[in-house]
Amino acid sequence: MIYAHVGDETLIIKPENNSSAEALIELLKRGDIAVAMHDYGGFEKVGSLGASIPTNDERITTEPGDLILYQGNQITIYYDTNTWSFTRLGKVQGMTTEQICEVLGDGDPTVVFSLNKTPTDSSAVGVFNYDTLTVLLNSGYEMPILGLGTYALDHDTCVSSVMALLENGGRLIDTAYMYGNEEAVGEGVRRGMEEYGIPREEIFVITKIYPNQFSDPEAAIDMALNKLDIGYIDMMLLHHPGTNDVKAYQAMEKYVEQGKIRSLGLSNWYVEELTEFLPQVTITPALVQNEIHPYYQEQDVVPFIQEKGIVVQCWYPLGGRGYTADLLGNETIKAIAEAHGVSSAQVILRWDLQRGIVVIPGSSNPDHIRENLDLFGFELTDDEMAKIGELDRGEKHDWY
Repeated sequence: MIYAHVGDETLIIKPENNSSAEALIELLKRGDIAVAMHDYGGFEKVGSLGASIPTNDERITTEPGDLILYQGNQITIYYDTNTWSFTRLGKVQGMTTEQICEVLGDGDPTVVFSLNKTPTDSSAVGVFNYDTLTVLLNSGYEMPILGLGTYALDHDTCVSSVMALLENGGRLIDTAYMYGNEEAVGEGVRRGMEEYGIPREEIFVITKIYPNQFSDPEAAIDMALNKLDIGYIDMMLLHHPGTNDVKAYQAMEKYVEQGKIRSLGLSNWYVEELTEFLPQVTITPALVQNEIHPYYQEQDVVPFIQEKGIVVQCWYPLGGRGYTADLLGNETIKAIAEAHGVSSAQVILRWDLQRGIVVIPGSSNPDHIRENLDLFGFELTDDEMAKIGELDRGEKHDWY
């Protein structure tokens, strides 16, 4: 059986006897797949599977409870009828149409497809797993909840910083075309894998393409793949909104189908931009990466994003260049740090984590990189979280 977990409810699906259903089961043997689904036409929930599997299309009329494959990479659950050329993957067992509708709800659910009757503890999309220090993305992949930002690091420094991160247990690295150091990140990853015996699958690399690349996104994606030279890209983001951003994202979707990119996301997208952008793409972003720090907290934006099953990640978590000293010297933050016997930086990064925000502080100092990973020997109280929340000035430190 295949199990479709929606919140606390589960749909039990009997697979069809065809190669498409077999391919889906093979995918699920690797791990649960979280699909961000949305209502379409008043008769189905649909979302991207995040991979392509073989089709066995035939013209059929769907029935309520049918699990359908469309175009090789779209998975749908029907609660009404529709006639089209589809591949039936299976059928929900033991539920009426009304019960299926009640489980799926009126909104846009995240459905976790699994071979397990109950999802594992980490199967709640967007919920931090402090045992593994990862978060389950809506793409079905696990991403570390803390890592390293490489903005402004030159080649040699970047290689050394990536290796320092990997040596000290960090596994998440963020780069971008505009940082000019994708080759250095790739070199650091390859050397770290070899010297520390780290499997590629444990390392999560994010890169971004810039708006001046959006007109020819395929060339930009191929360039990133070649520069990194690590087999595949764990996540690719659009660096910020710009002309042809939908076109660029749709190109990235094709690379997901080919297995060259695993997850997609956006950087510097806010409520208005997301509201306009999301209906135009097929694969729901797994991540939105924005400037967030105690002086710029995005208290309205963060929950808006998280409620859509999208993980939030912050850049400039320590305020950014030219502002870090002032933020780390804030009296409220210093007092909390002293109470826990940790640094101001550790307090700020822990505050982010407790808001459900992934952190990627930049550093070229191995001691700081090690310190930035050491966030789990203390926990901020509700009162301390509230005190930091009161520091919000709406003070953005970069133009994005």
